[in-house]
Amino acid sequence: MNPINETASTYNGSATTEEKVGRGRRAKGNRAESAVSATQGVKAPHTARLASDLLNQHTQAKFVLFAISRADLVDKGPVMRGFIEVKTEENAAPVKVNVAAWLKIGRTSGTEYLSLKVGNNNPDDPEDYSVGPYYGRLFRQVEGTRTRYFGFIEDAEKTGQEENGQGVYETHWQIRITAKPALSNDQKTRYISGQVAPSQQQEESIEESRLPF
Repeated sequence: MNPINETASTYNGSATTEEKVGRGRRAKGNRAESAVSATQGVKAPHTARLASDLLNQHTQAKFVLFAISRADLVDKGPVMRGFIEVKTEENAAPVKVNVAAWLKIGRTSGTEYLSLKVGNNNPDDPEDYSVGPYYGRLFRQVEGTRTRYFGFIEDAEKTGQEENGQGVYETHWQIRITAKPALSNDQKTRYISGQVAPSQQQEESIEESRLPF
């Protein structure tokens, strides 16, 4: 089964869905961080702030997704897993934020794409997130023999509901994904490798706000 197949016209769509919990979960995760900070000494507040702000509209980081083997696939579960590797400080080790990807079908286009869930949670309490959860989409674009992947990750908040039952969301920030197929050094594992970076719209906004000197 082809894991990703979507047209470029879908790119600017929102990743939010009715099952999305969004900022409510993040608030719970932030409260948990505050509790941990109070018991871990003077370095904990910095750690908590760092975790909650790992991903934002200015993030530039490495993006990687691996296919889950057929033996490990579960019903309604993700088909790929990976991470976003964020460099936080010059000499510090990168911090990884987990990514899970579900195969979905576009409601209007009828084609396939990956629905992304991004975040780090507590293994003992899956609803307790230190980072995220954030949501996104990844699409595949094929031109001849060339395959590329593109998409986005966003922080959005549910603000209402339409008459047809669909949620209405406000997007606080969005970062774009650009990637391509890759092959491991041993030539045995194929995966998706690329980058996340500020969206073009945000870059243009930053550019327009710059002073001439």
